[in-house]
Amino acid sequence: MPITMNHPGPQYGAQQPKRIASGTHPAESPAKKKQSKWSPEEDASIIELRGNGMKWEDISKNLPGRSAISCRLRFQNYLERRSEWDEEKKNKLARLYERYAMLLIVH
Repeated sequence: MPITMNHPGPQYGAQQPKRIASGTHPAESPAKKKQSKWSPEEDASIIELRGNGMKWEDISKNLPGRSAISCRLRFQNYLERRSEWDEEKKNKLARLYERYAMLLIVH
């Protein structure tokens, strides 16, 4: 039978299985990752370990069920800015708010 170009062969239209970040097939992936909320203990660990210069891959090894990517995203999108606010800064903001709040209400 002659091959026609009207219908693509398997090499053209076939769906390739998606690969995960590590480059493995999903069926070969490790145990299912944790999908639960982040705990305050996990947040504290990420802040501390990243503050000590630890790489994301190594941080994830200290947090069972969390990938390096999820740790990085958690830090960059939520924890990085928050960790800059120590108690001294929070107290200063509260004092300034108390001082100027009445001026904002009056005007």
